[in-house]
Amino acid sequence: MIKKLFLYFKLSVFYIIKNFVLRFFSQNLKIEKLTVQINKEVCELEEPITIVQLSDIHYDFNPLRINDTFLNKIINITNSYNPDLVLITGDLIDRDPLPITDLYRKHLSHLKSKLGVYSILGNHDYKGGEQAPIIIKNALKNTNVNLMENEIVYPSDQIQLIGFDSYAKRDNNKLSNVYNEIKSGKGKVRIALLHNPDHVVQLQENNLNLDLVLSGHTHGGQICLPTGVPLMPYFEKFLKKMPKPIRNIKYPGKKTLKNWKFGKGYHTVYGNDKDNSKIQIYINRGLGTHPPIRLFCDPEITLITIKN
Repeated sequence: MIKKLFLYFKLSVFYIIKNFVLRFFSQNLKIEKLTVQINKEVCELEEPITIVQLSDIHYDFNPLRINDTFLNKIINITNSYNPDLVLITGDLIDRDPLPITDLYRKHLSHLKSKLGVYSILGNHDYKGGEQAPIIIKNALKNTNVNLMENEIVYPSDQIQLIGFDSYAKRDNNKLSNVYNEIKSGKGKVRIALLHNPDHVVQLQENNLNLDLVLSGHTHGGQICLPTGVPLMPYFEKFLKKMPKPIRNIKYPGKKTLKNWKFGKGYHTVYGNDKDNSKIQIYINRGLGTHPPIRLFCDPEITLITIKN
């Protein structure tokens, strides 16, 4: 009888750890697959374009947010798809910029793709002070990782790739040139990298037609209900009803997102122009965490196929 009780106890503990405790530090990597269809009138593709999106690595000397073993797995899976492009949507490091050297040497240097690896910076890449983005840029200079800052490149004759850096010093003339070049890029698939999905409003206000915008930043909410719905918007709504001293309390994730409609997944937004400009946006749940907790919100690699 005692042996049976002890067995039931062990099984119960195992169940609790597996289904609840480990979920707080989830490395249950999910591969999310997205197919985006492009009209032939926009661009007649010679063959489908395959993209792997990675986001929010939050690499740090402290391996609690993400560790090297997990990152090795991510790099191996990414390379196994033999993608045309690998696109990274910001937050390479958590705060201290110095770990970028190890992140590149151990992991990013091993990424492989047919048309290149491209990345933008996120808000955490700027949190280490004025020198932080400079240290990151210098570490990635002349490497296989092409860091983009409000600019456009053409990985192939059929792809226009735009890298927005919403946290860099704003240069309105440079942005205006980028917007104009996007509008003139007809006959190509227009793909943009934008760390914070809230900033898609700026693209919408400029009536840009973008076939795909890739974002991160939100981590999918990190703490979710079992259905995957983020808890943060409900928590923030609750706080608004509290007295001001309570509302002003600082907590992790505060003001992460204004519009939690863009918490994760695929969405379509439209401009206000007569031509009905349209933007398709996908928000990746990220790989690392800040703080180092996930609940019912697994880290993801996004495998994207663009085809006619």
